[in-house]
Parts: sequence; structure tokens; C-alpha cells
Amino acid sequence: MKRMFRFCLPLLFVLASPTLQAYEKRVLCVWDIVGNAGPIADAVKEYQLEALKWGVDLEVQVNTSERVITEQFRARQCDAAIVSELRSRTFVKYAGSLFAVGAIPDTDHLRLMHQLLATPQSASNMREGPFEVAGIVPGGAVYVFVRDRSINSLNKAIGRKVAVMGDDKYQQQMVELIGATPISVTEATAGSMFNNGAVDVLPAPAVAYGPLELYRGLAPNGGIIRFPLSQISAQLLIWHERFPAEYGQKSREYFFANIDRALHEISKAEQQIDEKWWVDIPDEDKAKYEILMDETRIKAVEAGYWDGEMIKLQRRVRCKFDPQRAECSKPRDVL
Repeated sequence: MKRMFRFCLPLLFVLASPTLQAYEKRVLCVWDIVGNAGPIADAVKEYQLEALKWGVDLEVQVNTSERVITEQFRARQCDAAIVSELRSRTFVKYAGSLFAVGAIPDTDHLRLMHQLLATPQSASNMREGPFEVAGIVPGGAVYVFVRDRSINSLNKAIGRKVAVMGDDKYQQQMVELIGATPISVTEATAGSMFNNGAVDVLPAPAVAYGPLELYRGLAPNGGIIRFPLSQISAQLLIWHERFPAEYGQKSREYFFANIDRALHEISKAEQQIDEKWWVDIPDEDKAKYEILMDETRIKAVEAGYWDGEMIKLQRRVRCKFDPQRAECSKPRDVL
């Protein structure tokens, strides 16, 4: 009996340990267009282990429809959700404005932006009402895929059919502004509609090239304009009160600590695109587009679409790398 007691005593101690009994069970809904075998779903497995260290036991549910995930989160069927910033913008506008057109020119700018957003100084901006962005992972630059490589300027896009996310009214307005025709697509239909010619122009990241088989739509005369339109990301949204007080900050720091892994995958995806598809545009055209994108960002803030403080922060980062930019002469508190 004494030997049995000595054997059971450590087990009783473990079972009574508060660190093992204090886990809060929460549901994390994940959008991955590939499903359970996709890259986001796979990466979340490691995140689950980290969350245990912070006192949260996450049950992961994966869905290929971003719309479904978003509505489940809104209805509190999920305590947390991983969606694109296009969707997260309706919950936390500041972080959801990260993908503003032309705001992040390259990887150096992107890395600094993600670093700044992961600091404790940014914590208050990462919350809006009951919602909090608890992590951001880069998805890569968005390029313009065209079925006809002669469409290498805005003027040549007039009358063309341009893919826009069906529920994004601002994208539709932008397309109409340049004289093109917006065609509603979803994350599930965008690739096939481009490949079968239902749309002439598709803004998409390089990581979509393989999974969506966009080379089918590019053949034989298409191209990819080598000029980043924006930088997309996936963002982790949480109902703040459903998690420990410091969870969001620890989570954001974890996401940034792993940014190089995401950037490596993005770089690998871009390198896998056949060089023949890339289309370079003249530097003078790029300068014109930068001015146009600056004007677009300002109008979008005035319309309440993007957050003004985020747009100012992005400009400060651009000016840190290139103080000679025309926009850098503006006062810091002016868009």
C-alpha cells in the first residue's frame, strides 16, 4: 500500500497542478482555400502549442470559404478567426488598412511595418470595441495578372473586365473610375473566372499562381505586371474578452517572430513563376502610379474605407527608406 501511495502521489500532484487545469477552451476558425491540408491550416498546428503556454486550448475548425468563417466569427460561433485583412477591416479598421493600395512597396517596408504593429506601443490600435487583431502573417505582394500583356497601363484597361471581390464596394468604384468593368468574384471563383476568360484582369498574389493554376489564363499572350499593387496578409481576429489579458500581445509577437518563414514561402512562390510571364513597365509610369495611389489612399480615408492613422504610419515608413519621395514633404499629421 505504501509503495502504491508513493507511486500515485506524483500523479495526483500533476492532476492537481493549476497550470494543467487552467486551460481556457476556445474555438479558432481558420480560412484556408486549400482546406485542412493547406499551408495556413498546417501552420496553425504549431500555433496551438504556443497558445497552450498562454493558457488557451484551441479547437481548430478549417473552412475553405472565407465568407463562412467571417460570419461564424461575427455570430460568436468562433472565439477567434484567421481571415484576410479585406475581411478583418470590418472589425479592426486600423490593422485592416494594412493592404492599402501602394502603401508597402517592398519586403523591407513590409518587415518594418509588421515589427511596429507587433510592439506593445501599437496594442491599443490593434483593438476596436470587443475585437482585437492578435497576429498578422504576410501573404505577399498583389500583382496584376492580365490575359493580354498589352494591358500594361490604366488607359489600356478601359473597357476591360476586372475581377473584384463581390462584397467590396470600394474596389468596384475604383475599377469603374478607370473606365473598366468590375466583375464580382469570390476566393473560390476568381481563378477559374480568369482562366476561362470571364475576366481579363485579376489582381492576385504570387502564392495564388500555382494553387489556382493561373498559368492557364496567362497562356498564350498574358502577363503579370511587375509592380506591387498592395501587400496582403492573413490576420488573426479574437473576441478580446474571451482570452487572457496579455494573450493578444504575446500572440502578435509570436507571429512577427515567425515572419521570415512566411517571407521565404512568398519568395519561393514568386521564383516558381516562369520569367516569361513578367511584364516590366517604364519608371515614368511607376512614378505616375505612385501619385495616383497616394490620391486613392487619401480618398479612401475620407470615405471611411481605410484608417487615417495607419495610412500616416505607412507613409512615415516609406519616407524612412526614401526621404526624397514627394509625399515626404507633407506634415506628419496630414494625409
